[in-house]
Amino acid sequence: MSTVANGEASDNFDHFVLQHLQSVKADGDYYLNQKFIGKGGNGTTFLVTCTSGPNQGIQFALKVFHKISDEQRRNRFLEEIRHYRTLDHPALLKVYDEGTFIAGERKYPFAVVDYVPKNLDEIIGRGRPRISRLEVIRYVYNVASAINYLHLLKQPIVHRDIKPANILVDGYSAKLGDLGLAKVLMGDENGLSEEFTAYAAMPFYYRTPELVRIARGEKISLSPASDVYQLGLVLYRGITGFNPQKPPRHGISDDIEMDVRPVTGAAGEHLDRLFQQVFEDDPERRPTAAQLLQTLNRIHSDVCAADLAATGMMR
Repeated sequence: MSTVANGEASDNFDHFVLQHLQSVKADGDYYLNQKFIGKGGNGTTFLVTCTSGPNQGIQFALKVFHKISDEQRRNRFLEEIRHYRTLDHPALLKVYDEGTFIAGERKYPFAVVDYVPKNLDEIIGRGRPRISRLEVIRYVYNVASAINYLHLLKQPIVHRDIKPANILVDGYSAKLGDLGLAKVLMGDENGLSEEFTAYAAMPFYYRTPELVRIARGEKISLSPASDVYQLGLVLYRGITGFNPQKPPRHGISDDIEMDVRPVTGAAGEHLDRLFQQVFEDDPERRPTAAQLLQTLNRIHSDVCAADLAATGMMR
C-alpha cells in the first residue's frame, strides 16, 4: 500500500488539508493537487491531475476518507475499496487508484475516482423545479440502474448515502458517487457487529426507517430497500422542488415525518403510485431496485412522449 506523508491534520480527524500543487503517490501513479473541491461527512475531495502512468494528463477526483480513525475500520474500508475497483457499470464512479496519507501518527485512506464537475443538488434547486421533468427522470433512471447492479452482485452492496449531492451529472447522464458509507453484505457479516454499528450513518435529510432503527441501536440487518427509499426522496425533490421528508428536530434517530403531496403533470398518477410504494415504512413492502427500474422505464417513456408533444423537440 503506497503512502504519502504531507497531509496536515489537527486533533480532529474531520480536519484534513492537502497543500496546493502537492504531489501525491498512490499505489499506481502520482497525482498533482490542483484545488480543493469540497468536504462531506466522511471525506474531503480534491481535483488532481495524474502525472505518471497510462492515465497521465487526465483529471480525477481524489477523496480522502477522514472518518477511518482506527486500524480495524481502516483496514476493512481499504478491503472494500479494492472490492469497489472490480465494479463495472456506466452509472457508477470508477475507482482508478488508492493509497494512504500519513499525517503524524494518523493514516488516512484515499481513493482516486472519476471527476464529474456538477452534482444534482446544484442544478435541481429548492422550492420549485429548475430542470425539466424529463431530465430528472433520466438522471434517476441512470442511478436506479447502478443501484440494481449493486444489489444483484454476488456480494450485494447497499449504498445508503443516496442524495442529490452524491449524484454527479454531465450532460445527459448521471453517475452515483461516494461509496464512503456503502456496506458490502457478505453472508453472515450482514449481522450488525459492534464495529459496523459504530460506523452506521446516513444523510441527515435522506434518512430511511431501517437506518433510523440502526442509529437507535436496534439489531436489525441492513436492507437494500434503503437505497430505493432514498432514491425516491431524490426523485420527489427533483420533480417538485422540495424534499418530502421533514428535517429531524433533534437528530438522525428521530421518527421520520413525511409531507408527500400529489404530483401533477406528465405521468403524475404513475409517479404518485411509485412514491406510495417506495416510501413504505416496511422495507419488505417496497419495490426492489429491479422493479423500480422497470417502473421508471415506463414513466420515462410517458414523460418523453409528453415532452415531445409539449415542445415539438426530441430531447
